[in-house]
Amino acid sequence: MIDKSNSKSLIKKIVLAAGSSTRYGKKNKLIQYIHDKTLINHMIDKLLSIFDPSEILIVIGYEHNKIISLINNPKIKFIYNHDYKKGIGTSISAGVRELELTIKGAMIIPADMPIISTKDLIKLQNKFLELNCSKVVFPKCQSKIGNPVLLPRTYFKILEGLKKDCGAKSQIKKSDIVTVNTDTGTIFDIDTISNLKVAESIL
Repeated sequence: MIDKSNSKSLIKKIVLAAGSSTRYGKKNKLIQYIHDKTLINHMIDKLLSIFDPSEILIVIGYEHNKIISLINNPKIKFIYNHDYKKGIGTSISAGVRELELTIKGAMIIPADMPIISTKDLIKLQNKFLELNCSKVVFPKCQSKIGNPVLLPRTYFKILEGLKKDCGAKSQIKKSDIVTVNTDTGTIFDIDTISNLKVAESIL
């Protein structure tokens, strides 16, 4: 387990849970069950097993009351994104705008990645800390760049300015990018019912 006392004031975990799951269908994918637990709870419980609740910030929007009720943890901070319909960039912006001055970096975590391992989350954070919170750290698996990504404070202004359905990847300097080899959980997310069934067979 990570030494929480060292990382707590340095890196905020921003969980993106505001979207309306348009590609998934009529239902909100984050509140669908995989075995006895919803998709959002799979992710949050995984984070809570290695990080302190105070390190986690969840950006909500669509069906926000249901998400808050399912997580049911008063120690976790929630931020409502009024512009969630405009895309993921607005959720990243909403989360970063809430960060304290003591925060040195942000781990941007899509909420729909239930098979990501705690080992990879720890590995990514440790690499970011090893680089003095100064580089952009991406996971890499099967030659694909995945999620979550860790970004230093120097990129916070760019993140705050995001307004559409895209992240900041195109604005990141190549010289700032460091990749870490990870397992398939970093490149697997839930976009369809068939994706959900695949996750169910793994978890």
